[in-house]
Amino acid sequence: MAEVQPEFTSRLPRWLAWYLEYGVEGKTKRDQRRQFTGNVIMALSVLTSVLYSGGFFLYDPELWPTCAVAVALGVQFFILPFAFNRYPNATIALSTVFSCAAFSFQTYLVGTETGLYLYLLLIPAIWLAVLGPGKPIHLFSTTLIGIVAILLSVFCFGAPALQAAQQPILQALLMSTSVIWVGLLILAFGYVAFQRAERAEDALEAEHARSEALLYNLLPTEIAARLKDAPDQTIADSLDHTAILFADIVDFTPRSARMTPEDLVSFLNRIFSTFDELAAKHGLEKIKTIGDAYMVAAGLPHPIDRPVHRVAEMAFDMLDALRDLSAELNDPIDIRIGLHAGPVVAGVIGHQKLFYDVWGDTVNTASRMESHGQPGRIQVTAAAREALKNAYDFDPRGAVEIKGIGRLETWWLVQRT
Repeated sequence: MAEVQPEFTSRLPRWLAWYLEYGVEGKTKRDQRRQFTGNVIMALSVLTSVLYSGGFFLYDPELWPTCAVAVALGVQFFILPFAFNRYPNATIALSTVFSCAAFSFQTYLVGTETGLYLYLLLIPAIWLAVLGPGKPIHLFSTTLIGIVAILLSVFCFGAPALQAAQQPILQALLMSTSVIWVGLLILAFGYVAFQRAERAEDALEAEHARSEALLYNLLPTEIAARLKDAPDQTIADSLDHTAILFADIVDFTPRSARMTPEDLVSFLNRIFSTFDELAAKHGLEKIKTIGDAYMVAAGLPHPIDRPVHRVAEMAFDMLDALRDLSAELNDPIDIRIGLHAGPVVAGVIGHQKLFYDVWGDTVNTASRMESHGQPGRIQVTAAAREALKNAYDFDPRGAVEIKGIGRLETWWLVQRT
């Protein structure tokens, strides 16, 4: 079933629904819409031809030549979806020429006072609705042929060739019908075109909103705004007063070996989602997760007040949150946390999958504070302790041999004073 099928087709007879949906399957959504629109227009054109043919014959059987032309037009409109689906270019050309010739001949039979030549205005409108604006040569040529046919009909024909068509009542009736019906059809085509355009605009706006939301989820708000203003610029900032926090789940590897993939992802998602909420609470910038490790920073992408105090509060809240979760699951969950403060370089890397990251000795040292720490404890450097000494208590750990750094004096952050 076509993705663009309106709901009303389900209420139609099966044969009519089949006709309206013919040639839709297997095409792109855009081509589906155009094919369906064309099928609907052809179905309406067949109905119009039948009504004209029947009306002419019931009014006066002497009008049978006009009835025959209307029947021929109806047959042509009926087979157009099948022909267009297989031979689009040839169908456009032959149908345009045949329709112009048929309507011009109709005008010759019943006279220009009936206004039947006005139906020639529908030919380019029909193909515009079916083809869209993507084939200007086709649209220009069909429009030109239609205009030529109208001018020839108006200036070359006059009184009706058929004696039965010379009645003033019939002439007035046909003119009124032509004006009203052509006007309604053009209005319908315009409505469909504007509706299609508005739907496309709505879809673009929705897609833009999703892209905006995704961009602002991937990057800090300020960085995303800078990239929007200048997509090709290099984002690289030097920030002197930052604080970095690393946290890592203890014994995660053996725990993950006991869990199904779904349970593992759910477990991590629950923990890290809680950490995300805490980061937002303290005004911190989540940088990334790497496996079971979590990294946040304070003081970037722009400086903030008390950056080290913010990550310290975040660290205590993380321990509290995991204690609550451990009690709820009846399964102890521990993390190691490391803090350090200092200058960093922050920027955006990548073109396809943008990534905001930070680099520098401050980052490396904070990472080592976590990896050389102990479960359930917060290890800090001298720089972090200096910033926090008036608000927190510490237990000295002493000098620790840190991989890639050497011996470093560290402390355990114990509690708020």
